[in-house]
Amino acid sequence: MAPDRPALVLLVDDDPGSLKLLSEALAGQPLLTLAVAIDGEMALRQIRREAPDLVLLDAVMPGMDGFEVCRRLKADPATREIPILFMTVLADTASRVRGLELGAVDYVSKPFVREELVARVRTQLAIHAAARALSEKNEELARARASLELEVARRTEELRAANERLARELELTRTAELKVQKAQDELAHLNRVSAMSELAASLAHELSQPLAAILSNAQAADRLLAHAPPDIAEVRAALADIMADDRRAGQVIQRMRAMLRKGELSAAALDLDELIREVVRLMASAALLAGTTVRIELSPGLPRVRGDGIQLQQVLLNLLVNALDAVARRPPEARLVVVRTRRADGGRVELSVADSGDGIPPADLERVFEPFFTSKPQGLGVGLAISRSIVEAHGGRLWAEHCPGEGATFRCALPVWNEQTRPARWS
Repeated sequence: MAPDRPALVLLVDDDPGSLKLLSEALAGQPLLTLAVAIDGEMALRQIRREAPDLVLLDAVMPGMDGFEVCRRLKADPATREIPILFMTVLADTASRVRGLELGAVDYVSKPFVREELVARVRTQLAIHAAARALSEKNEELARARASLELEVARRTEELRAANERLARELELTRTAELKVQKAQDELAHLNRVSAMSELAASLAHELSQPLAAILSNAQAADRLLAHAPPDIAEVRAALADIMADDRRAGQVIQRMRAMLRKGELSAAALDLDELIREVVRLMASAALLAGTTVRIELSPGLPRVRGDGIQLQQVLLNLLVNALDAVARRPPEARLVVVRTRRADGGRVELSVADSGDGIPPADLERVFEPFFTSKPQGLGVGLAISRSIVEAHGGRLWAEHCPGEGATFRCALPVWNEQTRPARWS
């Protein structure tokens, strides 16, 4: 790559949305131009016309996939030195290993972080430029030596000086490469730590709710059996709740596995009122043990909303658990949580959860949605952050309101189901 021309980066992906995001992330970078290809054949044709300085290659594409493109490039002496960055999903270790074995220099995880993407692209361009410069220097040295051998006697001192100069340049190049490698290792370590900590926190938080519900229902069943005579109907109801919560815990784990595989949401038409009734029923034992009244005020005839039922249930569970915690310090007769639904502007349906607790300071109305922000001594501070991420992935909005003297209200606006405009898949 000549220092007076921009580096050419070829983006290869069959998904126009991904190409748009990649182009926007790299647009405006100094001394960088972009080219795109939507399949493997097109990529090979463009590379034969003009060799890029870097190829950002999607591993999974219809027809000729990224691995075959990489194999062909590495098998051709004219293109084998072009660095290739594979794009894979975060958990697809097999694809990353296969890509590296085929000759790729690095990988970028999907969904990518803009800063990480730019850093990895810049790093590989720098390494490629340094390697090319070194190769050119070696060629220059070979030519110089061939010429110097013809007049050794006269040019001995010049050859010694040239060798010393070249040695200094090689040392500087090796030092630069070591710094780049160290930066790459630190970036990869931070990426792994961040991904593992977020996944562990999410899984622990989501499993804690059905497990707590199972415990409270089991305790309730034990007390009911101690009655004389035992209330068998209520015991059966408690056992039914335990089985339902057990299934929910299994669904949480299945969903986490699905997120690791692809991270897609299912799009279905959901009856929000029915979803609320089910969640409130599952939380009935927890509310009873907490001495809290949970009231539902649902608007009849609401249109169905578009979303993933399991994930929206998790949002409501998080909001209800927070509401029960918020009223725990109030006298028993003042502990009230109200769940409402209504039509909202913009073709949306709004769900709200209001509590009679102490409320949220105005300065914290947005901070409560930040990861690991919590006022609870034993809280992780991830529930509301996860909930907002879920709602926004559904094209909705989740926010908090402070109600002086009346506690806090969390509102969630979700888009109405529309068969004509619904997406084929969400990622």
